[in-house]
Amino acid sequence: MVKAKEIFLFIMLFALGVFFIYIYFYVKQTQEEIFIKMQENKIEDVSYVLKNIEDALLSKNSILSKDDLISHLSNKKNRTNYEEMISLFITPSIKYIYLLCKDQDERFRFLLDASKEDKANFYQKFDVFNEEYALAYQTSKPQIIKQQEMQNLYLTYLYPIKSANEVIGVLSVDITSDIQSDILDLLRPLETFFVILIIFIFLLMLMTILQIFHYFITRKKIFTDPLTQIYNRNYLQEISPRLNLNHYSLAMIDLDHFKVVNDVYGHKAGDAILAKSSLIMKSSIRDNDILIRYGGEEFMLLLYNRDSKDDLSEIYERVRKNISSHIFTYEKNKIEMQVSIGVHENPATEKDLNEAIKVADKMLYIAKKEGRNRVIYHKDNSKSTKNLNSKDIYFVKRAIEEDRVLCYYQPIYECKSGKIFKYEALVRIIDTDGKIIAPIQFLPELKHTNIHYKLTQRILSIIFDKFKDSSENVSINMNFTDLINKDIETTLKNTFASNPSLASRVTIEVLESDEIQNTALFKEKVKLIHSYGATVSIDDFGSGYSNFKSILDIEADFLKIDGSLVKNIATNEKDFKVVKSIIAFAKESNMKTIAEFVHSSEVYNKLSELGVEYMQGYFIAKPCERLLKESELFKG
Repeated sequence: MVKAKEIFLFIMLFALGVFFIYIYFYVKQTQEEIFIKMQENKIEDVSYVLKNIEDALLSKNSILSKDDLISHLSNKKNRTNYEEMISLFITPSIKYIYLLCKDQDERFRFLLDASKEDKANFYQKFDVFNEEYALAYQTSKPQIIKQQEMQNLYLTYLYPIKSANEVIGVLSVDITSDIQSDILDLLRPLETFFVILIIFIFLLMLMTILQIFHYFITRKKIFTDPLTQIYNRNYLQEISPRLNLNHYSLAMIDLDHFKVVNDVYGHKAGDAILAKSSLIMKSSIRDNDILIRYGGEEFMLLLYNRDSKDDLSEIYERVRKNISSHIFTYEKNKIEMQVSIGVHENPATEKDLNEAIKVADKMLYIAKKEGRNRVIYHKDNSKSTKNLNSKDIYFVKRAIEEDRVLCYYQPIYECKSGKIFKYEALVRIIDTDGKIIAPIQFLPELKHTNIHYKLTQRILSIIFDKFKDSSENVSINMNFTDLINKDIETTLKNTFASNPSLASRVTIEVLESDEIQNTALFKEKVKLIHSYGATVSIDDFGSGYSNFKSILDIEADFLKIDGSLVKNIATNEKDFKVVKSIIAFAKESNMKTIAEFVHSSEVYNKLSELGVEYMQGYFIAKPCERLLKESELFKG
């Protein structure tokens, strides 16, 4: 039973806490009002200066349009005069003054730069990261870009220059001041005193209730993904020690082509789709099932299995159908999504949860490779299980040792000449029973292993031996990790240096992926390949990463459009538009385009209409152990 004096003490502490909080926020509010007033005065002074600059620039030179402005300032003498005049206004509190304008592609360009150091060149591109620059043009009103933190007064003031009520340029001024920092230094001891006092009082109060509400207060923050409002991986780590896998079926779920959505519609659209997809999946399962955002666009689903005889496939299928049947919308754009699902129906048979997740992940990979928008199950003694478990790194290691690695070659057709431009080398392994094994069954297991690099070395040896004395061109698939491997780099250097003719006929196809994070290193390797006369192609472009700026920096020779986009362009208008934009981007960037997965005459005709330079696919020719001739193409 709580005594009266303890209740009285609690009420007194609460009242004191509220009083000190009021005083603290009153000081903070007064401080912010002072800062706002300082900011307004500073902007007023700067506006007067910029108005004078505008008058001097326009009225004295009869400038009526943006073209007049650019033409006038393209004269170096005129530009120097104005930059010297503007530089007179630069003070310790006015750091930079620029004059910018938009070009015909809506990009901002420097016209004047009053800086003394690090001066921009005339009409140099100015990268804009704030929407206020565009608003200055749209509204014809000055804009302010404020620093979020209040440690220093720092802002950028955008002043639109107008002629005939049309914005023809923007003066950008960076303003800074240490006065705010000085005021903060003076007020900080007082604020610190109130903060410490408030913390002390409320610690005394909260000690009696923290234990009661701790779980409820922290649960959502710690265990819930803020975007999708479902459980996150922290929750998985929390429950895994006490999770009885005998009562659950485990699935890994991935949104198909999600990175294409990010590339085409932007990350905000991707976030909206993730949030809505989570709601759909949540509504498709039961209350005692567990849905977790595992990472990016990947989810984990634990379905509660009351009885070992329960068939949970209906729930997995319901999740798949509900996603594929829903029409997502973002800014009036209609977006269709699908999911691939990999299921481990008996995760308790694995050593631990992590091993069960790996198996479900493998099933997910198979679902994607078999066409996506499907559910693939791992069951004991199932066919898929046997195939998956038998084609591990030891299978590949034995194949290398026993010389059972070979290459198939698929022609890449040049549309303009009607001839075979080159052949893409595709790895295969001959199983011990003589069956040809496709790479989908063994490559996923090799990622980032030494066996992977050994296999690449073996493939290079086979290809170089076959093409060294011929006149045919060949494309070789390599990962970025292959490209930066020292042993593989040495092989390429030695081979190309000793046989320049071979080098000139080799194209290295590098898979476009998020692994290419070090663009500078990638560019260095591409430059090395070019130095020997070989060419470089970006493979599977549009499948996800699609960093257009990085691709431009890399300076590749070819851009291979991902087959997932190509195969549906005859029936899917959105895929058609994406492919069209990629082709336009490649042409502007002096790169040739190659379309893969050309499986029908309809796709072929659509690509021809778009002006793709090269094509490959089953409609043209299937991969073959020998080099096909042109007379053997288009045989169905």
